[in-house]
Amino acid sequence: MPEIKIELPAKVSGRLSVLDELKGLAILLVVFYHAGGVLVWQNLLHGDLGVDIFVILSGVGLALSQRSEPPVAFMRRRLIRIMPAYWVALTVFWALNSHFLQKNYSVENLLVHYLGIHGWFGDSYAMSINDSFWFITLIITLYLIFCAVRHLGEDLGRLIFVGGAFSWIFAYAMFTTCQAGSFGHLGLRVPGFFAGLILGRLLRDGRLSLQLDWPLFGGLVMFAYMPYLQGFIFFSPLAALALMSGYTFLWKRFTPAHIQSPISRVLTFLGNHSLEIFLLHQPIIREYNYYLHGRVLNVPVPSASSLIWGMLVGAGVALFLSVELRALIAKLIPSEKPTA
Repeated sequence: MPEIKIELPAKVSGRLSVLDELKGLAILLVVFYHAGGVLVWQNLLHGDLGVDIFVILSGVGLALSQRSEPPVAFMRRRLIRIMPAYWVALTVFWALNSHFLQKNYSVENLLVHYLGIHGWFGDSYAMSINDSFWFITLIITLYLIFCAVRHLGEDLGRLIFVGGAFSWIFAYAMFTTCQAGSFGHLGLRVPGFFAGLILGRLLRDGRLSLQLDWPLFGGLVMFAYMPYLQGFIFFSPLAALALMSGYTFLWKRFTPAHIQSPISRVLTFLGNHSLEIFLLHQPIIREYNYYLHGRVLNVPVPSASSLIWGMLVGAGVALFLSVELRALIAKLIPSEKPTA
């Protein structure tokens, strides 16, 4: 059977610092995207690609760090890195929203939120407490997918087939039930995870071998043709990969060191705190920005410039709280380091 082979000069050993920088770039894009939403600016930058970068990097990280362990041990090890910080943020915003914004949440809503699976139950749950919390459901879903596909080993054709099947079914279910938010945020992001898994295996082993057989082409049909028939396509992961490549192979190569070095340090810092920033920033720069303008400053209809100043202050508060939250989780769970 014909096959395609890709080989690198050497396989990756140790931690890739550029992955942390890419996380920092991703969280900056996400924050800019949400800031533009507050100001109702046209999404020219497409900061939503930051989420796709996170998803791709998740696949890369899992492939690079893959070890032989039972699925339960894997899920426990991965969830303990994200759930404690999420539970703290969830509890804080539940309390704040209930007190200041007079929002009420059902027991069912809170239960699926604390389990982290609220995104599976449609937009009314996925976006109810904090618009950013749907990301936790996406990550949990990707971890479960990884448990199911990691036994495929080096059979990339079957990996692509399973990836195409799951991506198609997951997106199609949300598309046909008219869950627009969940479809856009969760349904269209899964292919990027499989792209990350393949990229991670290439970096880990230094080579890839892809058989030109029916699983490969069946997977490509489900990644491309089947979604196209229903009126949607999996495009954003490709754009995210292009952006990641531009940073890694253009910016990192051609930018002078005296410019690149401080930016790399800032991006690495943001990347290391990206989970906490993701969990905290959006309500602070949006809902509570409007709340403080209306209740404290007595400006029920704030100007764009006033909102921008509020967002700058809110972003600073979110960053400070993110650092403190990360430190708190590190003290509570010293054997594990929370990562995005």
